[in-house]
Amino acid sequence: MAKPQKAEKYSVDRMMSNVALSLLRDFQTNLNDPCFCSDLQLAIRAGDIARIRTSCPEPTADMGVAEFKASYQLKSVLKRYRYQTDIYSDQELSNMAIAKFTETQCRIEGTNLDELPANVQLILNLASIYIADCLGVYSDEEHRHLCKFGKRATVGVPARAATEAARWELPISGSIEQIAWFDSEMGQIQCVQDYWANQRSSDLDKRSTYQVTSSLRLTLVPKTFKSLRAIMPNTTIGSYMSYGLGEIMRLRLKDKGFDIRSLQTRHRILASRGSVTGKLVTADLSSASDSISVALVERLFPSDWVKILHQSRIRTVDLPNGQSVESLTFCTMGIGYTFPLQTLVFLSLLKAIEQTMFRRSDRRTISVYGDDMIYHTRMHKEVVAVFESLGFVINIDKTFHEGHFRESCGGDYYHGVDVRPFQPQSGPASVSKTAYEAILYKYINTLLVRWSEYEIEKTLLYLCSELEEVTGSVKLVPLDFPDDAGVKCPTLSHWVFLQYVRRAMPKHVGHGVYRFSFLRLVPDEREEKRHDPYLWLALADDRTPVFDYTGQGCHVGAQSHPEEISFSSMGFNEPAELLKWRESQPIMTFRSKLTGRRLRRLVSCVTISHTGRYMRQSGTSRFEFRR
Repeated sequence: MAKPQKAEKYSVDRMMSNVALSLLRDFQTNLNDPCFCSDLQLAIRAGDIARIRTSCPEPTADMGVAEFKASYQLKSVLKRYRYQTDIYSDQELSNMAIAKFTETQCRIEGTNLDELPANVQLILNLASIYIADCLGVYSDEEHRHLCKFGKRATVGVPARAATEAARWELPISGSIEQIAWFDSEMGQIQCVQDYWANQRSSDLDKRSTYQVTSSLRLTLVPKTFKSLRAIMPNTTIGSYMSYGLGEIMRLRLKDKGFDIRSLQTRHRILASRGSVTGKLVTADLSSASDSISVALVERLFPSDWVKILHQSRIRTVDLPNGQSVESLTFCTMGIGYTFPLQTLVFLSLLKAIEQTMFRRSDRRTISVYGDDMIYHTRMHKEVVAVFESLGFVINIDKTFHEGHFRESCGGDYYHGVDVRPFQPQSGPASVSKTAYEAILYKYINTLLVRWSEYEIEKTLLYLCSELEEVTGSVKLVPLDFPDDAGVKCPTLSHWVFLQYVRRAMPKHVGHGVYRFSFLRLVPDEREEKRHDPYLWLALADDRTPVFDYTGQGCHVGAQSHPEEISFSSMGFNEPAELLKWRESQPIMTFRSKLTGRRLRRLVSCVTISHTGRYMRQSGTSRFEFRR
């Protein structure tokens, strides 16, 4: 019997080096400078990764816009991508990340807030007044109303199984304080108690309802080729509590005029303006969330908020090297309220500094999104001094207060011109055929957002030649398709470079509609039979579509609590009866009147991981065809 052939793999490492080399050749042609970044060119041709890392050009303030953008692109194209045999091994990156976390703990431990100068004490007092005014009095009722489980991994629920129903599977992890807070509510809800009772009755081990957790594990995830990002998955109950607290902070900040959901756009506008006028600083901190100490939060936040914030976190951290430490960091990435809390902390400090430097009638622009800060250049020296005295470290590589370059929230500007570079993320060194095809499409579409096709002609033709080698032709899709589906085209004749490659031309089927092939990422799924948690979530969330079992289709739930829903109008006394009816009435297969094919029975499915597989499909849509 013949052995099954292994699927062919394609090297992303090789492709990334060729993309960088093609971009370099394009820029040499554009700038009419054959020696532009020649050291990097020789390093790529030689395959010397160590030399590549040290040969990347550094854009300078005396460059023209075109040269600056080209240099910045070459510096960034391989920054987030890590080769299979890069200059740092997995163990070295892990050791450096642990050392950086430990160093941060030592730095904030050495910061004694009681011994700070009088001017810093005044700033802390003013910041605490701002935070108290922003947050108001903590409301347990409002907190519980806004709580819900997040979508990330938690203790006992790995990322591959992070579904809503998995959060309600016994035992549910939490600290002793978190369990007491959670059970004070869930112990009064009969449908939840019945759901847990059914689990215990079907479990031979008779698992307990809760799993007491006394420490969190520090996890390291990729960031750049030379560093890892530290995150700390919370307990399941802790994620529920911290999400609600984060929502309250977000709403309070919105009332103050700082809407986190729209601040990124504002920051990009301010960064563009600052790159022209030079009057605004775009600042960034190193290990920002890790540097917010317990002592600082206790100093700045009202006591009722400090109590509940402490309750939703766990102090002990298990490091990847097996060591357990008592963390002085109040919140790391992975805790639900980390982002709005650090936004509020840094905003309050900047507001306090502004208050000590300017009159009320002479206030300046201030905006904060996480650790991305924007403020007037006259404040910069004072901001650096105050923040460093509080244990923070200004990231000099991402802080710009001189010259005409500014960067904030995904917007990079030089003299007002958008110079945001193409920065592909790191991934597997070799991938399957369809995954490689998807990567090529994504790179083409992302590059065309940053550059005109005439500026990167060689790079586009190289990527298209790879597509031709893999699939035989290049797929064209409309603009509203994902970046990895095909080359996105406003019209079928829009891109000039496509005239030189083999294309899978869409077929006109009438009335301006075309049929074409495309790639689609199909996530890994499984049939979900634990329906109760999804019903609770739908009934509790105003924005979640709820299926109308009366036959009128779907509607958006308008009520906020399950007990406010009238089940009697649907012929049911309790939600459980509705679920039993739904499970006893499966949707049978039926023959389509359009195609004559028998359609499959509908089943409820959930994504079981953040992975999937690419599949080639065909569909129909409209292109603006111009001859």
